[in-house]
Amino acid sequence: MPPSNSPQSAAERREAQREALRKQRQSELRRQRGIRNVVIAVVTVLALLIVAGGVYLIYQATRPAGPVAVPAGMSEDETSLSVGAPEDSGAPVVEIQFDFMCPYCGQFDQINTADMQTLADDEAATIRLVPRNFLDTASTTGDYSTRAANALVCVYEDDPANALPFSTLMFENQPAENSAGLTDEEIWGYAQEAGASDSVEECMSAGTYEDWVDDVANPYGEETGGGTPYVTIDGEEFGDWTTEGAFYDAVLAAGGSSASDAGGASDAGGASDDGEG
Repeated sequence: MPPSNSPQSAAERREAQREALRKQRQSELRRQRGIRNVVIAVVTVLALLIVAGGVYLIYQATRPAGPVAVPAGMSEDETSLSVGAPEDSGAPVVEIQFDFMCPYCGQFDQINTADMQTLADDEAATIRLVPRNFLDTASTTGDYSTRAANALVCVYEDDPANALPFSTLMFENQPAENSAGLTDEEIWGYAQEAGASDSVEECMSAGTYEDWVDDVANPYGEETGGGTPYVTIDGEEFGDWTTEGAFYDAVLAAGGSSASDAGGASDAGGASDDGEG
C-alpha cells in the first residue's frame, strides 16, 4: 500500500523542478546581461579612443606651427647653411642640395670636396649647404637622413668652419642604401674628428634641428631641385660636376676670374690633377 503522502511528494518535486528551472533561466539572463554590458563598455571605450585619436590628428594637422629652432644668426625661414664668403660680399653664390644617404651626393663630394674647401677658405664663393632628408625611407631605421642632416646643423652651429670637413667625413663613410645607416655614436665620432665641441653631442641627441630640416630645408629642396645632388651657381643649375675641376672653374668664372688667376687653387686642392676628391 503506497504512502498516503505520495501525491503531495510528486507535486512538490514538480514544483521544485520548476523553481530550479526558473532560477537557471534567471542565472542565464544575468550572465547574458553581464556579457552584453561588457561588450557595450568595450565598444564604447574603443569608439571614444577612435574619436579622441581623430581629434588629435586634426589638431596636429591644423594647429599653428611652433617656432623652428635654427642656429644663432639664422632666421626661421633660411633654407641653407652658409659658409665661405659672407652673403653680401658679392662673391658667386653656390648652392648644393644633398642627402647623406644619396650615393650620387657621395660621388659629388668625393670629386669636389677639396675645391669646395678651397673656395670657402679663400672666400671666393658663398657656399650654401641644403641638407635634405627625403631618403629617410632608404634606411631601415627610417630616419638616417634626418639624423645625419640634424648633426650637420649642430656642427655648423658650433663652428661653421667644421661643416664642410664633417660633411666630407660623413660621405667618406657613407652607409649603403637599405641599411640602418651610421649609428649616433659613429656620427658623433666624425663630428669630433671634424673639430666639434662636446656641446654638439647633446644637440645631436636632442634632435634640435630636425624640424628645420623637415619643415624648411627639405621642402625648399623639393620645390627648387627635386633630386640630389642639385648644384647651382648664381641661381643657374650646374650639371658638369662629375668632371674634376669643372665645378671649381665654373665658380671662379662666375666671379670673373680663372684657376690661373687664383694661383691654381684647384690643382693645389687635388681636384683636377691627382684625382683626390
